[in-house]
Amino acid sequence: MNDLQIVRLENTDISVWDFSMLRAELQRGLDSYAGLVYTDETIKDAKNDRSTLNKVKKVIEDARKAYKARCLAPYDALEPQIKELVNMVEKQRVLIDETVKDFETRQKEEKELEVRKYYDRKAVVLGSLADALYPKLFDKKWVNASNARAKYEEGIMVAINGAAADIAAIRGMNSPFVNTLLEVYAQTLSMDQVKVKQAELEDAAKKASLTTVEEAAAAVGATAPTPVQTTPANTEGGTAMRIYATQNQMNQITDFMKAIGVRYELI
Repeated sequence: MNDLQIVRLENTDISVWDFSMLRAELQRGLDSYAGLVYTDETIKDAKNDRSTLNKVKKVIEDARKAYKARCLAPYDALEPQIKELVNMVEKQRVLIDETVKDFETRQKEEKELEVRKYYDRKAVVLGSLADALYPKLFDKKWVNASNARAKYEEGIMVAINGAAADIAAIRGMNSPFVNTLLEVYAQTLSMDQVKVKQAELEDAAKKASLTTVEEAAAAVGATAPTPVQTTPANTEGGTAMRIYATQNQMNQITDFMKAIGVRYELI
């Protein structure tokens, strides 16, 4: 294939190439390959054509790389000196930056103490959940230097009032599992998670109300375990028992015991 005459430009400075002419010339040469089908018998032609295209590509790439190197030569000569100047500045900048960051950290720590004191005064409405809810309600913006006292106090009150409304809603559910539901809320700050837990506990309570071990096993899709044997315990008139259950079943059992006020101890 001799139509790709761009190879004649080998070792010619790319800056003097007539790209419009070369583009048209190259396209004419490439068009001659359109529709070509190579067979086992013409594989030699395929190899020759591939060699031609490789040569054309190499001529273009070599010219590009040579031109790029020539253009970058002045920059490459200056780069080490430029970097030296930048490093001199950076060394001092880092020292000052560390001082500034230390100051900003101490400012935030002091401001967070103010935030916590204000929260503690106003979070009485959250009752025993106030401490557990603080990390969930805390907003990093409250301790920003640009956040004025009135602004962060407003944010704290919005957060407290929102949590108080959720807690009131949970208590308003009149669920026998209210204590467990409040724990879930304190851990997740999510009413959706509370509703999921309520449904799980109600389901567990229904299963617990079944009259026989066989019925309970059928409800959870498992083989009935050996009936639980209980023995009197000497601690506050309690009863000791051994329970055979999956982890999921144990979670449901402990949730249910919490909900109905049973005091238990894992041994």
